[in-house]
Amino acid sequence: MPRQDTSTDDEDFSGDSKTRRKKQMIALQELGQELTTLGNKQLSALLLPETLLHAVKEYQRLPNSNEAKRRQLQFIGRLMRDAEHEEIQSRLNAMRTPDIAQIRRAQLIESWGEKLLSADEQAINAFLAEYPLAERQTLRQILRNYTGIQQQDENALRTQRRKLLDYIKAYIN
Repeated sequence: MPRQDTSTDDEDFSGDSKTRRKKQMIALQELGQELTTLGNKQLSALLLPETLLHAVKEYQRLPNSNEAKRRQLQFIGRLMRDAEHEEIQSRLNAMRTPDIAQIRRAQLIESWGEKLLSADEQAINAFLAEYPLAERQTLRQILRNYTGIQQQDENALRTQRRKLLDYIKAYIN
């Protein structure tokens, strides 16, 4: 006896397949795992629901016992289903994507650092003309310290270069 098909072509199947649901759960668990790598300041900026925030902090507190962390990640994934995970993902992406203005500022700081490290008086004058609040004496002292270091002392060179870049950063908005 042939099998009788009781379904109709226009019947709406609203349920997802088991495979699709499992992939969604794994994706939410991975998003939850990303949240566990963030610090307290970043977590508070994401405006997470209280239960999810508590679960993430609990995960971070757990010892390096794989089974406990695995179970906690599953719990975080379960909490993510009830949370507005699309909104959390978009906030996380926005947090990790630097602003164009920030990128340009960092490039400008690097550019001025390279120009000033050439130890050219014109570069110092150009920087002071562009940023009149900067102090010539302090700038020269930092550059003098940089050029006075032996080339073999990589750590000292890095430290002085960092001081110069931090000084430049203070004046570039």
